[in-house]
Amino acid sequence: MHVRCNTLLRLGEYVGRQSGHRIRSELHDPKLKIPSVRVPVATGVLLLALAVPGLASGYSWPVKPFDKPHAIRGDFGDPRFHVDAESELSAFHFGVDIVAPDGTPVYAVEPGVVVRLHSDSVTIGRSSGRRFGYWHIRPVVKSGTHVRLHQLIGHVIKGWGHVHLAESIAGTYRNPLRKGALTPFYDHTVPTIASVRIQTPSGALADDGRLAGPIDIVANIFDTPPVTPPPPWNVARLAPASVWWDLMSSSGALVAADLTASFGTGLPFNNLYNWYYAPGTYQNKPNRPGQYLFWITHDLDTALFPNGTYTLQVMASDTRSNVAIASLQLVFANG
Repeated sequence: MHVRCNTLLRLGEYVGRQSGHRIRSELHDPKLKIPSVRVPVATGVLLLALAVPGLASGYSWPVKPFDKPHAIRGDFGDPRFHVDAESELSAFHFGVDIVAPDGTPVYAVEPGVVVRLHSDSVTIGRSSGRRFGYWHIRPVVKSGTHVRLHQLIGHVIKGWGHVHLAESIAGTYRNPLRKGALTPFYDHTVPTIASVRIQTPSGALADDGRLAGPIDIVANIFDTPPVTPPPPWNVARLAPASVWWDLMSSSGALVAADLTASFGTGLPFNNLYNWYYAPGTYQNKPNRPGQYLFWITHDLDTALFPNGTYTLQVMASDTRSNVAIASLQLVFANG
């Protein structure tokens, strides 16, 4: 089932539209033709939690110009290191990949001390517990030395074409693209919900016009870089900051809702990778966009609900609160 949403909606606006107000989504699949949906108050409460920015003091880009947004070809939470979603090497991407030609000078986004130094990376930390890691660079600083703001720390290594910037606070990775962190950063693009698949626990496609027993829901969701990277990474896709869903009865009552994935501020533990990403997920490669298949919900037991027609809403947001919405009509028919 293929979906396209052209909903350009700020998360705050979405939260503000309480029950009785309507939001329109343009959906191009006949099965997904829900002309409008009502926003339940409980969903608004969930979204308020998503809209709260992580605490941070802003910092500039690690490459010149410092005060201008640069292209990003890999996002926080993107899938990494896998052949498929079941690989033991699968992991969430713990930073952002900023496009920079080989040899580009890389500079410190914050002053501090070099606390870790390798042949291809530098980590600079402060007594506050905040650290910045710069990967795929050839360092020009020494371990234990103090680094000034915007001091040269290395150059992008040949063959990499980007610098991986990672931020951690007290040992926990944080999303550099959250509000108040890496700046300036502007994003007016809306995430894309390309498809929503209703399937049986065995993985077979289910008939959404007659569902019985437990079902799984998988959605193909991605965001577009606000600044398009140069070829061959111009087709790169980014992970959304948050994905969530709700289920409403034919009367408009909210009967179920949950948060599927959240990369907006922090990074999930890697042992949750296969809970977030479904088989068939893969990362960006040169001239090949990644595919991000999210488990919207696992084993939703339709038998727990009265038989009848329901509206499933799948929603995705980026760190600047642009929201995409896809709606699908489901019929529960048990026994």
